[in-house]
Amino acid sequence: MEWIKKHVDTAIVLGGILSAVLWMNGKFNDVEKEINVLSKDLGIIKAVLIIKGIMPAEVAAKGEK
Repeated sequence: MEWIKKHVDTAIVLGGILSAVLWMNGKFNDVEKEINVLSKDLGIIKAVLIIKGIMPAEVAAKGEK
């Protein structure tokens, strides 16, 4: 019982750090999903611009290296 009383504040701090890491991991996953959606949308926009003749195919291919 004495050991628990000594280390309860350490356990609280470690629990807070662990919960913060888990929260940040969730946020990073959300950002990664948004980037994937934007990348897909950008590909569609490039395709439409090439088909309509507004954007040359060379310009679109140059950014994908």
